[in-house]
Amino acid sequence: MPPLNVVALVSGGKDSLFSILHCMANGHHVIALGNLHPEQSSLQDMDSFMYQTVGHNMIDLIAQCLELPLYRQAITGSAVSTSKTYAASNGHQSTDEVENMSALLTRIKSEHPMVNAVSTGAILSDYQRTRVESVAIRLGLTPLSYLWQYPFLPPYDERQLLSDMSVVGQDSRIIKVASGSLDEAFLWTNVADVRAIARLTKAAERFGQLGDGAVVGEGGEYETLTIDGPSPLWKQRIEIPDAARHITNGEGGTAVVHLSQASLVRKSQSGETHLPRIPALWDHTFDAFRDSIHAEMQERLPGQEYVERVGRPLSTIRTFTSSSEAVDITANLVAPGKSAADQTYQIISDLKEIYKIDSTLVSHTTILLRSMDDFPTINKIYGSFFNAPNPPSRVTVACGDALPKDVRVSISLNHNTNQQREGLHVQSQSYWAPANIGPYSQAIAIVKPRLTESSSASSLVHIAGQIPLVPATMEMHAPTPTTPVRLAIEQTLLSAQHLFRIGQIMKVNLFLGALVFIGRDAVSDILPYVHAAARVWTALHQRPTSTFDDDSEGQDEDVDVWDLKHGLGRSGVSMGEPKSTYRDTVQKACVPPFFAAEVQTLPRNAPVEWSSTGWSERGAKFRVERGQKGGHRQLWSSGDQKPLAGWVALRDEEDVEHVERLELPRGIVCTLYVAGAVPDTVVERLRPVLVPCFRLWDGDGNDLLAVLSYVVAR
Repeated sequence: MPPLNVVALVSGGKDSLFSILHCMANGHHVIALGNLHPEQSSLQDMDSFMYQTVGHNMIDLIAQCLELPLYRQAITGSAVSTSKTYAASNGHQSTDEVENMSALLTRIKSEHPMVNAVSTGAILSDYQRTRVESVAIRLGLTPLSYLWQYPFLPPYDERQLLSDMSVVGQDSRIIKVASGSLDEAFLWTNVADVRAIARLTKAAERFGQLGDGAVVGEGGEYETLTIDGPSPLWKQRIEIPDAARHITNGEGGTAVVHLSQASLVRKSQSGETHLPRIPALWDHTFDAFRDSIHAEMQERLPGQEYVERVGRPLSTIRTFTSSSEAVDITANLVAPGKSAADQTYQIISDLKEIYKIDSTLVSHTTILLRSMDDFPTINKIYGSFFNAPNPPSRVTVACGDALPKDVRVSISLNHNTNQQREGLHVQSQSYWAPANIGPYSQAIAIVKPRLTESSSASSLVHIAGQIPLVPATMEMHAPTPTTPVRLAIEQTLLSAQHLFRIGQIMKVNLFLGALVFIGRDAVSDILPYVHAAARVWTALHQRPTSTFDDDSEGQDEDVDVWDLKHGLGRSGVSMGEPKSTYRDTVQKACVPPFFAAEVQTLPRNAPVEWSSTGWSERGAKFRVERGQKGGHRQLWSSGDQKPLAGWVALRDEEDVEHVERLELPRGIVCTLYVAGAVPDTVVERLRPVLVPCFRLWDGDGNDLLAVLSYVVAR
C-alpha cells in the first residue's frame, strides 16, 4: 500500500508513542501530533471515560523531543454515550467528549491537507477504538491501531508489548497507579524494565488478572509518561531531577507523581534506525500447517481435470420471506432497473417501504452481483441504509452470467427482532485481522435465551466473508516466488486464520460448516484451491500437538478493558504461572462439513473467500451425524433435541429428488448453492437464499450439482 500521512493522537503514555514507531515501521509518515487535555490547564488529571490526561502538562516537551508540530484541544462535555459503540448521529455529538477529537482532527486537516490517517494506541478497549474510528471515518481518515489485540498475537505473551518497548529503547515511566494490586512503589518505574515487567506480572497473578491486559495497564491499573525513545523519532529526551518529583495519594488506592523542572537533553544521532518488531503474520498453529499441508498435497493431489458445466443454473430468481420466533428471512431481493445502481436503490426502497425492515435488527446479508465492477457504487447505496454502529456481517460475491438475465444485484438478509445482538466491528488497520472494507461488521452474534437457569448461554455468530488480505497493509497475500499449490495453501490458510481469529473474540466453539468461494477471475487453476481449502479445514479441526491451547476451555472469557477500568467487568480467575495467551476456543472433537464453490469474482479480486457461521456454547460437546442418505450431515450439541445445522450434498438428479422427500427440522434458514438446474418444486419447498455458482465440490473433490446448507432457528 502507498505510505499514509499520519496524525498521531498522543496522551504522552507508552502506547500512543509506541504506535508512532509502528506507523514508521510500516512505511508511513507521521506529520503531526494531536492531544486532548483538560479544559482547566492547571488540572493534573480528570475523570474521562475516553482520554488519558494525567501528565498532559508534559505533552509540549514530548512534541519538542520528536520535533513534530503539536495541536491541542480542550476536553469539554462528558461521556454522554457510554456504550461500547458510538454513533455521532445519536444526537449527542455536540456535548459528548468524543466530539472534541473531531474538532481537533478537523483543525489538523486544515493545516496539513495531506493528512489521510490517524494513529491510536488502543490495545483491547472497544470503547476507545470504536470512538476513534467513528471520528476518523467521518473525516475520511484511515484509522491505524497497530497495537490492537497485541497480547494475543505471536508469541502470545501479554508482557511482549513491554519487552518490545525495551528492545527499541522506549522509556515510559509509571506516573499514576489506580489498582489495589499496585502501590506507590511502582511510581516513576520504567515500565519496560525487565524488573518492572516481573513485578507487574506478579501483581497481576496475585490479583487474578493475568491475561486480561492488567500487565500492560489496559484496565487503568497504571498510567505512564514517555520521556525517551529511539532514533530517528526521538531527537531529545526529557530529564526530571529526583527533587522535582512529588507523590500525592488519592482515594481508592490511587497515587500520582507530580513533575516539575523538566528539561530537554539533545540525543546523539548515530544514524541507526531503531524500529519495533512487527508481529509474525501467522499464528504458530497455522504456520505449522503451511508445510505439512504442502507436503501432503504434493504426495496426494488428485489428478482431476477441470470440466466446466454448460448452461445457467438459474433462469429466474424468486424472492422468499419466512418468519419464526427467532429470525425473519428476506431472501433473493431483486428489482428492475437498467443498472446495478438503479436496482440497488429500488431494493433498498423496498426494504424500507414494503418489507418495513429495521436496519439495526439485521444480523447478516448476502449480496450477489453480476459484476464486481459495480461493487463501489452498490456499497455506497447499501451503506446509506446500514449506517448505524455494528452493521450486519456480510458475504459478497459476483456470480457473472450464472445469475439470471437482467439481474445485476440480489440481496438477502436475516433480521432478528426479539433477541440480544452483539457485534464486532473493527475498522482500524492492525496486525490482527483485516479492517472492514465496507459497511459491515466482522461478526454479529445473536444471543439465545437460556432455556433454564442451569443451561449454558449460547449464541449464533454470523461472520463476514474472509479473504486473504495482510491485515497491516490491507494488500492481497501473494508471496513470491511460489508454486500454484503453495500459493493456494498460503491464501486459503491466511483467510481461514482471519475467520478463526474473529471466532476467538466471539467465543465460537463450533463452526457450523464452511463453504469457500473461489474467484475464477483471480485463479487460473481452480482445483489446487479446492483441495488446499479442504485440507486446511480438516487440519484446523484436528487436535494440535503443541501446547498453545491446552487451557482453551478457560480462555474464551470476553475482555473489554473499558469495562474493567470503570467497574463493569467480571473478576478474573487466577492463572498461576504465566501462560500463553493463545485463544483457541474451537473444539476439535469433529470436523464440520466443508464445500467449495467457483464464482466469477470476489471482493478485491481475491482468489478465495471463506463463508461460515459460528456457534458459541461453552461446555457443550458437539458431534456430526450422517443421515440415511450419505450426502446429509447434521451438527448437534450435547443435550439438544434438534440439530444446530445441516448440510446436504447433491451430486445428481436422484439426490435432488431425495431432497423433496427429505425430512428436515422445522424452522430452518436455508441457503442453496446451485451449479446445475434444480426443480422449482425443491426451491419452493426450501425457500432458500439462492447462490448460483459455476462449479461445486465437496471436501473430497467430488463434483456436485448443488449444496444445501441450513441453520435451525432457535
